[in-house]
Amino acid sequence: MKLNKLIVPLFLSVSSSALYANENSSELIEPIMVTIPAGSFQMGDINEEDAQPIHTVTLSEFSLGKYEVTVKEFRHFVEETGYKMPSQCTHQLNGWFNYGKTDGTWENNSLNTSDFQPVNCIGWQAANAYTQWLAKETGRPYRLPSEAEWEYAARAGTSSKYYFGDDPEQTLVCEYENTADLTGENILQRDSGTSYVNFFNGKSSCVDHSAYASIVGTYKPNPFGLHDMVSNVVEFIADCYKDNYKDAKNDGQAWIDDVCEFRVARGGSWHWNTFSVSQRGAWVKTLLGQ
Repeated sequence: MKLNKLIVPLFLSVSSSALYANENSSELIEPIMVTIPAGSFQMGDINEEDAQPIHTVTLSEFSLGKYEVTVKEFRHFVEETGYKMPSQCTHQLNGWFNYGKTDGTWENNSLNTSDFQPVNCIGWQAANAYTQWLAKETGRPYRLPSEAEWEYAARAGTSSKYYFGDDPEQTLVCEYENTADLTGENILQRDSGTSYVNFFNGKSSCVDHSAYASIVGTYKPNPFGLHDMVSNVVEFIADCYKDNYKDAKNDGQAWIDDVCEFRVARGGSWHWNTFSVSQRGAWVKTLLGQ
């Protein structure tokens, strides 16, 4: 089981109408939404043990956040609600290979250099609470997306490994995603004296010009107009994690059980080689991370 490290929610509205961010910074900031058309797709991957069996899922039209949620957006939630956020989070940056809780919060940690980077170090509960707050404040049905909705939106009508193709030489990805690449390799060697070759799943043979997490929307979108779908930071999903798709729902609804020790996480991050659109992750719902 892969434990994803970077966590941030995407926001979903069951409304078919697009929503636009409020330009007045003193008021509630709503995420820009993209309308995702209704349709069916083959969910899963024969090459991923926990993404089988492949099955048909049919979805109604819905809307999904165009960008990953930023530090600025999340700050408004914390200030308005007084939501109690942890004073520590799990970092890999200082040491890269050593997990452990370190000082730093969602607003002040090793990755934050801009209000327009995706928020991190928040945990699943805070991500879910944010969507519930948005729903209450706006009267619109914001929530975390189901795993099927996320994969359908990430694929955007494609059937390749990534929404931009199979990219076997890993040279095209840097136009679309902030991933483990030659830029990150140089910075990693400079800052930590090690290499991506020693860590997880290698690196891409291209230059994305980002060493760490990047400002949202920096790279090309997928065919549905969504940015950073398979990298930059990992995204939280509504579903509880189970290690296969046996008896999976075919209507795209989230799978929830009574215990739900792990939540599904989707997409990779800036320091992992690119995740495919079908690759799954799991995150302990009480664990905080980047």
